[in-house]
Amino acid sequence: MLRSKLQKSALYEDSIQNSELLDLSLQNCPSSEISKYFPNKNTTSNGFLDNIFTIQRNLNAELNQIDFKKHPIKFVYNPTVYASEPCEKYFKRYCHNSIKLLLVGMNPGPFGMCQTGVPFGDTNWVKNWLCIEGHVSKPPVECPARPVQGFNCTRKEQSGDRFWKFWSELCGTPDKFFSNAFVYNYCPLAFMDEGGKNLTPADIKDRKVLESVCDKYYLELIRLVQPELVIAIGSYIEKRTKALFKASKMTLPVICLPHPSPRAVNNNNWPEKARNFLEKHQLMHFFQ
Repeated sequence: MLRSKLQKSALYEDSIQNSELLDLSLQNCPSSEISKYFPNKNTTSNGFLDNIFTIQRNLNAELNQIDFKKHPIKFVYNPTVYASEPCEKYFKRYCHNSIKLLLVGMNPGPFGMCQTGVPFGDTNWVKNWLCIEGHVSKPPVECPARPVQGFNCTRKEQSGDRFWKFWSELCGTPDKFFSNAFVYNYCPLAFMDEGGKNLTPADIKDRKVLESVCDKYYLELIRLVQPELVIAIGSYIEKRTKALFKASKMTLPVICLPHPSPRAVNNNNWPEKARNFLEKHQLMHFFQ
């Protein structure tokens, strides 16, 4: 069986020294906005979701204290804040306390989650397959080359289009997919340079503080969800997850699904790779 008992040791804590803070900021995002759509514990009846929202709210609060002004980062978006209405709908509709497979992506893409608040959130698939829509406002400082248009965005998110198309063809309905699986992003922030080029956490040289905050709440989420298996989407998340689990003495298995990005070398046949991955690890029965 895949299930491994999670260790009951204290939550992983990385101290954050003020002198180590990166010079890039979400401080222009008011604290009151961080939890506008992530309700306080007493406002919902589902205790599991209460805890999910608390983790997200606390993660955003700590990220809000980091300055990110170091070159080449010029813009930081947090769609769990300005697109928090559809983001909350995604959690409420599909996140539950019997998740067996947790699929973990890196961070929002400019034409996906940055527009819809949903991981790999190409607008077409979020609206028409996941059946999620909602109000999307604007980040405090918007990159002129990467405007947030919400569900009016017509540009396709290539990775998200590949990702959700594959699962729709395999599972038929989102309820079938989410009956055993859930998709979550390690970091809720999107980073861009002055010209709007997308920068992932892996592109940030001085990312120690960012990773320490994301690690802390990623581990809290893992302990809450208690999946049987973590499926890291891409090598960065695989390495990050394995390092975190080793430091925390956690024995939960981690495997790596190739990232669906069309920019990856020799990745035109990603759907075939994804199917082979599921067959290799004997996971097809979770989706059929």
